[in-house]
Amino acid sequence: MISTVTTTTTDISVYFLLFVVLIGFAYHLIRNKEYKDTLLASVIIGLIFGLILVPVDDLLLYFLTYGKFIALVILGGFLAVGFKKLIKNSAIERSSETPGTPSKGYKKWWDKQNPRVQAITICIASLLGIALVISAVYLLTPLENPVLLGLEFTPSNGFINVNYTDEGDMIVFVANNTTQYVLEGSSEANATLKITSNDLGIYDQNIPLDAENRFTYKLDLPENFSSIEVTLNATKSGKDDRNITFFIKSNDIKIII
Repeated sequence: MISTVTTTTTDISVYFLLFVVLIGFAYHLIRNKEYKDTLLASVIIGLIFGLILVPVDDLLLYFLTYGKFIALVILGGFLAVGFKKLIKNSAIERSSETPGTPSKGYKKWWDKQNPRVQAITICIASLLGIALVISAVYLLTPLENPVLLGLEFTPSNGFINVNYTDEGDMIVFVANNTTQYVLEGSSEANATLKITSNDLGIYDQNIPLDAENRFTYKLDLPENFSSIEVTLNATKSGKDDRNITFFIKSNDIKIII
C-alpha cells in the first residue's frame, strides 16, 4: 500500500459566489416588489453566509466576507426586482424609487426614462456589479503556490497502514518491535526539506534530495514507545511553505478512529 500525503486548503469557488447571488435572486423574486425592500433582507442573508463560513478569530476576513456576500445578495435582489418589473411591464407604475441616491441631474434624467428602460438598466447594472464583485474577490485573493511535498508509507519500509482520527490527525502504524524504519517521499528541485520530532530528539534537521527530488530518511525508534510525532517542513523561494505532521504508533496499540 502506498499512501501519498499532501495538504489542502479551503477556497470559496466562483460557483459558490454565484449560488449566493442565486439565493438573493430567488428570495427577492418571490418576496419583494421594490428595490428598497431588498436591502434589509440582503444584509441578513449575507450575515448568515458569513457566520457559516468565516472563522470568528479573523475579524478582517469576517467583515470583508460579510461585505462580499451582502453585496452579491443585494445585486441578486435588484436583478430579481428588475426582472419582475420587466415581465409585468403593463402593471408598472412610474416611481422615483431607485437603488441608490443619485445627484439631482442624474435623477432628473432617470425620471424621464420609461419603466421598461429603467428595469433593463438596473438588470444590466446588477449583472455588471455581480461580475465586478466576483472578479475583485479573485483578483484580491492571492493564489496559493505551495512547495510540492509527498510521503509514501509502504510495507517495504516498515509501515503497515495509515489512518486518520476524528480530529484529522494522521496515524501511521509500524510492526510490533520495529526499531528502525525508512521515511520515503518526494519534493521539488531546490526545495529545502527539514524534519522535526521532539519525541526522537530531532530538531530542524535537513533532509537532502536526490537527482529525482526524492528523499529517504532513517528513523530509530525507542523500544516500547506509545506515540511519536513527526513533522516535515518544505520551503522554497517564491513558494508557500508546506508542512506535514503525522504520528507513529505500533500495531498493537488500539485507537478509536
